[in-house]
Amino acid sequence: MEYPGISHFDHALGPPPNEILLYGDTATSYEVQGDSYDLPTNDFVSTSPHFGHDYGGEFHETRTVFADGGERFGATTVTFDRQEELVWVGNQGGHVTSYYGPGMQKHTSFRVHNTQEVRQIASLDDSILALTQNSLRCQMRRGIPLFTHGSDNMVDMLCLLQIAPDIVLMGGHQEKIIEFNLNECQETGEHSTSSSGCAILRQHGRFICAGDPSGRIELRALNSLKIEHILDAHSGSLSDFDVHGNTLVTCGFSKRQGGLSVDRFLMVYDLRMMRAITPIQLMLDPLLLRFLPSFSSRLAIVSGIGQMQLVDTVAIAQQPDLYHINTGGVMCLSFDVSSSCQYLIFGDAAGTVHLYTSNAHAAMFNTFSQETEFADPVESLPPMSIDDMDSPIASIPLPYPVHGTTLLSDWPEELVQRTYRKTPPIDPEILCTMKMQGTIGYAPNPYSSRRNQMRLQYLKRAAYHL
Repeated sequence: MEYPGISHFDHALGPPPNEILLYGDTATSYEVQGDSYDLPTNDFVSTSPHFGHDYGGEFHETRTVFADGGERFGATTVTFDRQEELVWVGNQGGHVTSYYGPGMQKHTSFRVHNTQEVRQIASLDDSILALTQNSLRCQMRRGIPLFTHGSDNMVDMLCLLQIAPDIVLMGGHQEKIIEFNLNECQETGEHSTSSSGCAILRQHGRFICAGDPSGRIELRALNSLKIEHILDAHSGSLSDFDVHGNTLVTCGFSKRQGGLSVDRFLMVYDLRMMRAITPIQLMLDPLLLRFLPSFSSRLAIVSGIGQMQLVDTVAIAQQPDLYHINTGGVMCLSFDVSSSCQYLIFGDAAGTVHLYTSNAHAAMFNTFSQETEFADPVESLPPMSIDDMDSPIASIPLPYPVHGTTLLSDWPEELVQRTYRKTPPIDPEILCTMKMQGTIGYAPNPYSSRRNQMRLQYLKRAAYHL
């Protein structure tokens, strides 16, 4: 299935036609009268999640969008663009779609791989990176591909991290972390890791934090990427972790009674002292977590069934904020926080994307965003009556003729040749009385005609050429 490449920006943006509108518990009640099932208003009724607005929640759901390919594939990754007001969504079918602004208007849609799912998307200054199982695609935001990289070292990739303007790191289920140069489009280094591989990469002011699926987190030096510290966070498996300032928080699974069980405690580490501090107990089974950048100590934790909890790593005794994302019972696969901390985005296994905001009236994805490029609007032709004799025929655009064919309105070549007015002959009396001084000739005016008067024969010739 193919999708349109780039859309046109509409200033009078309304709810998309494929938007899923959910009505809250306290929303307007619509009374059915007789056989009439028409709603009394066409206004958009915003969704009201559980534990949301009526309970003093901070975030409220404003948009729910069914992404391209959602009827068959789930949204495996969602990412806020750090340079423009865009949201990027990658699904299990290798398709990437971007949406513009709080209205979630579709901006671009293209495929980066035919069979493999999109594992992660990262935004650069003038392009984006899309990581699949064994390839890295660089694509312009308009949808034009720049390069596709693949090698024998890329076996089962999971994550990527930009550590410099032209350097990215890639990790996966393999015993090496790949260093890739964007300018040269080639791998410039390999760094060994544990046998479990590297599932998550995060950057700290002093370290590159690499989490492996077995529950360990390696703290590597920024320049050499050598392992300096190892944190044994979970005995079973690592689900997710995030770092902000000097605090690192993880969630995962522990081995209990011969199996794996979800840890309802977040492991918290102080990177200044390199030791664990008081863990945080949750009311849900954590799967994904992110720090809220505007609050140095606040976290957003998401469970697999679509529950979200906001906690504070300092004020642990504070009453938690609980939310329930309307996933329809399917699993929540991806989650991201905007750089302005005013928006949260969720992607589920049904291919639906949910946008939450803390300020529905004056919120932005980024504090300072670049201007987004849109497709040129299609020029509409003015209506013309068939018997209108005043409108020029040239107002109707015609296609360029195919080579070897002509239009019926084309004139023969002998009728479209350029002709120029001939120079009138000089009066013979002037030539007889002319005196030469070098290359310049002087002659008295014979006054053979009045001022602004021309010969009739010359006027007839000039009129013919005109």
